[in-house]
Amino acid sequence: MKIAFHTLGCKVNHYETEAIKESFVSRGAEIVGEEDFADVYIINTCTVTNIADRKSRQFIRRAKRINPDALVAVTGCYAQVASEEIADMPEVGLIVGNGRKSEICGLVMQKLYEKEAAGAKDGAEAHGQSQDQTDVLVLPREELTFYEDMGRIESGSDGMTRAYIKIQEGCDRFCSYCLIPFARGPVRSRPAADIVEEVSALVGAGYREIVLTGINTALYGTEEGAECTLSQLLTMLDELPAPGSSDFRIRLSSLEPTVVDKDNVEEIIRHRRLCHHLHLSVQNGSDSVLKSMNRHYTRAEYLDIVKGLREYDPDFGITTDIIVGFPGETEADFRDTLDIVREASFGKTHVFRYSPRRGTAGAKLKDAVPESVKKERAGILEEAAEEVARDFRRSLEGKEALVLIEEEEDGFMTGYTGNYVKVYIEGPEAGELCRVRLGGLFRDGVKAAVC
Repeated sequence: MKIAFHTLGCKVNHYETEAIKESFVSRGAEIVGEEDFADVYIINTCTVTNIADRKSRQFIRRAKRINPDALVAVTGCYAQVASEEIADMPEVGLIVGNGRKSEICGLVMQKLYEKEAAGAKDGAEAHGQSQDQTDVLVLPREELTFYEDMGRIESGSDGMTRAYIKIQEGCDRFCSYCLIPFARGPVRSRPAADIVEEVSALVGAGYREIVLTGINTALYGTEEGAECTLSQLLTMLDELPAPGSSDFRIRLSSLEPTVVDKDNVEEIIRHRRLCHHLHLSVQNGSDSVLKSMNRHYTRAEYLDIVKGLREYDPDFGITTDIIVGFPGETEADFRDTLDIVREASFGKTHVFRYSPRRGTAGAKLKDAVPESVKKERAGILEEAAEEVARDFRRSLEGKEALVLIEEEEDGFMTGYTGNYVKVYIEGPEAGELCRVRLGGLFRDGVKAAVC
């Protein structure tokens, strides 16, 4: 049996896809590419934007065109919040919501068995023209109260260099533009012992960077009855023995300023194995827009976190997300956003144009910003953010850094520093964690030489 996967969205989705793959491999299935002929196509969807929904539907149809007889199974956040919409697509045979992803292998096997039995009983239908009944297995949000055990991942997702580990599920922030709390349910944290065991196994297998990820990673250990905090978990990982003569490092996928303040962050960043980089989503630079977004901080409070990071390490890498064109955003609001990008000296800024999501508070707001204005502001912001990022990289010239070498690219080996600057270098092999001296700007990063 051949199984193909297509994954959209966040690192949590990619982690969960790896776990699902391993469950199929353990039953003897062959994993093939998403464009290959397969018996089953599993689409792990995202619903952060309307574009993500559309991409999910496009691949569902493409999979069925590759093999009209294939079983198409859809899971993930789009499947969770719009199962009825997906069930109307004739290409789909199985819909599995969040909280039941660990069951997908068994559900697919059962579905194939039923399909084979029905085909043996009634072989009169034309090849590729039968429409299977669509099974929908989606738990309501109020039942997503448990941390779903996907099993331990035996291999990372970035060759033999970086591995992602999911440590947290759910969100209770309810930002007014976001569907994720509805798709993922309330906050649940993974047991610390399971995380430590998985990190130890992956490091023992040769991975030199472990990325801790979650739906809202900063909420790890904040729910009632949680066994430990994020800082305590990082302490446990600091205490793990180094593998042989080399060491490994820990990276946090993101922290939310809706959850943490300067004091929280200062407690977290002092852990010795933690990379000096945080993805800290500001989303907007205007206090009025932040309030309308239901973000629980002000511009000044966000910049206070940035100040704390840079006092600890002047070269601390900070990346961010920004939404332009939120309802009611004025030119003055947009200027505030441009200013915060410059003031925070972001190493990278991901710019998104606001799109209303049905079911969120933001979708009911008036004073919509015209698409032409959103597009113009996004272009201005992207240009300004790239210049700020170049200035940040330029400030690192001549300094030493530890780089994880990952892959070959146009004659250079490439990798990332702890503060998340891309490095182009000659000499080291993939998988090495080596000390380099950073040089001048080059492409989307900097050149470097081994110290």
